[in-house]
Amino acid sequence: MANPFYGQNKLDDKVDNHITGKKQIYRFGTPPMIDDYEHTAHALADGTAADTVLHTYADGLSMTWSAVVAQAINRPAPTTEGVNYAGDQTNNDGIELVYSCITAKGREGIDRFTVGSQAFSAELQFSIAVVAGTDVGNFGFRKVEALQADWNNYDEAAGLFPISGDISIQTILNNGSTSTTDTTNNWGNAESHSLKVLVAKDGAVTYEIDGSAPSTTAAFSFDAGEVVTPFLHFLQASSAQTGALVLKKFIVESDKGSLEE
Repeated sequence: MANPFYGQNKLDDKVDNHITGKKQIYRFGTPPMIDDYEHTAHALADGTAADTVLHTYADGLSMTWSAVVAQAINRPAPTTEGVNYAGDQTNNDGIELVYSCITAKGREGIDRFTVGSQAFSAELQFSIAVVAGTDVGNFGFRKVEALQADWNNYDEAAGLFPISGDISIQTILNNGSTSTTDTTNNWGNAESHSLKVLVAKDGAVTYEIDGSAPSTTAAFSFDAGEVVTPFLHFLQASSAQTGALVLKKFIVESDKGSLEE
């Protein structure tokens, strides 16, 4: 009989990746359940700056959303392509999504990773209606620490993001200055692309754009023992706004880790 589910959770003799925890794939197929748990009692999200708001999807994805400054649009909008997280269309308004926030225990090898204990990666596919609408942003991994309104203030981070159409690698080491490298790969209006950040067991970081290495890259390594998590941070620009910024697929992989650990 095909697709047996007795004995153990199996599908055609392959253990489900969500059980092993080695590969997680999420597709933003439904609107999320939203719960603002910043306050002493759980409440409806109201767009207050720096609140930690849990977005939980039907497929199991759970991420924490925070407004960088107060947002009138306090929840994402479902579309036929995914979920629109653009938020307020106002200069310097923006949001951060983080997979494991500092106020939670987290799950090692699932939503946070200790550099030196495993290799891991995160990939995000999304589209931007107007690429001139971003002047600050990054997708990749950052240290599990308190939310920073300016992502450049994180202690350690590495990722890439389209800044006004130019896909740039941006890294921070030990609370130093942000290092920015133009990959010379570009992102056009209304285009959809996948950005991937890979961290080797020794902490060395590499990048992929739509499955290929960027035309120009930059060397970077996280410190051994650093605990990091996937994140997305962006701000709207002054000259234009993004319009829709639609998240379509999020993939996290590691070479160890289990939901049972």
